[in-house]
Amino acid sequence: MVKYEYLTAEQRQHFLEHGWLRIPNAIKPEYLDGWMADCWIRLGFDEHDVSTWTEEYVKLPRHREVPVAEFCPDAYKAMVEIVGGADRIDPNRETHHGDQFIINSGTEYWRDHDQSPQEASGWHTDNDWYRQFLDSSGNALTIIHCFTDIDPRGGGTWLCEDGITGIVEYLYAHPEGLDPPFDELYAHVKECKVFTEVTAKRGDTLILHGLLPHTASKNHLRKPRVITNPHVNLKDPYQFDREDPEDFSLCELYILNALGKKRIPPSEWHIAAPRKVYYPRNYTFKKARVEQELERMLAAAAAKGLGPESVDSVYLRSEAELREHEKRNGLAAPPGPNAFPDGTRTYYKMPVRRAED
Repeated sequence: MVKYEYLTAEQRQHFLEHGWLRIPNAIKPEYLDGWMADCWIRLGFDEHDVSTWTEEYVKLPRHREVPVAEFCPDAYKAMVEIVGGADRIDPNRETHHGDQFIINSGTEYWRDHDQSPQEASGWHTDNDWYRQFLDSSGNALTIIHCFTDIDPRGGGTWLCEDGITGIVEYLYAHPEGLDPPFDELYAHVKECKVFTEVTAKRGDTLILHGLLPHTASKNHLRKPRVITNPHVNLKDPYQFDREDPEDFSLCELYILNALGKKRIPPSEWHIAAPRKVYYPRNYTFKKARVEQELERMLAAAAAKGLGPESVDSVYLRSEAELREHEKRNGLAAPPGPNAFPDGTRTYYKMPVRRAED
């Protein structure tokens, strides 16, 4: 039986109905303040001069990371209970959360133009590193850590709450699985009706089911929105045929409810192809920024009369520490069939192919 000592009945029901949960004031202040201190240095923008904001939407690499339970203790308790217990969490993958900021600054055009969520591009779920099946739990939870306030129309993430049914029905119908990217999985979103725009206070954490479709909204305020977007990975695939219904996690129940089922025996559904794990496809964009960010961080330190040892980055530490960081974040895995070439900084469409089984 899954034990609930942190989450209230109301919070559990909210997650099952909406696919997400907010934990207010979850992030420890030392990480909010300390990690944001050099955000603008890393970007190469002047915080007070909007003309220098040459990129509307930027994803930065990670330099610093700490164990999740240290970074956001209350949110971590919620994550553990949502997935069914700490013993179900992968002890190696994404055990630390860090400063891989995603900055949405908007553009002048969007100050006085609108876009409905149905018109938005980029609808997705956060899986660019494994073959996706209905029972895949590699990304059980998608996390949004808020490093700035997010006001209405301020670039918060769009969540498509009624999009989950189309996702799980498609995956149920495709037991052979999907190799990323899989845009066809989100084609139905333009017909959906129930959308939530994320708003939050600095320090809040939002916990999303890994199959809840979402995308970036336009920032109409030109007040930079800064988040990070890590995940909770599980050791084993979801189990949809548990003898005791109280053993189902909220993650599993969310999928079963969307399919209108109480359980799914293996005789009804099972995977029809091997599971595969790849190098995170979109990390290529972030990796391409590392060298330039380090140059800026080192130059800023030198301008203060400080040496390289004052710059806190895993890329300036020992080889062993860097290898451990890469292992924790899946950066030692082989590339997938649709990998971007090294040095790529921006997403682009390419012919999609499937890996050989």
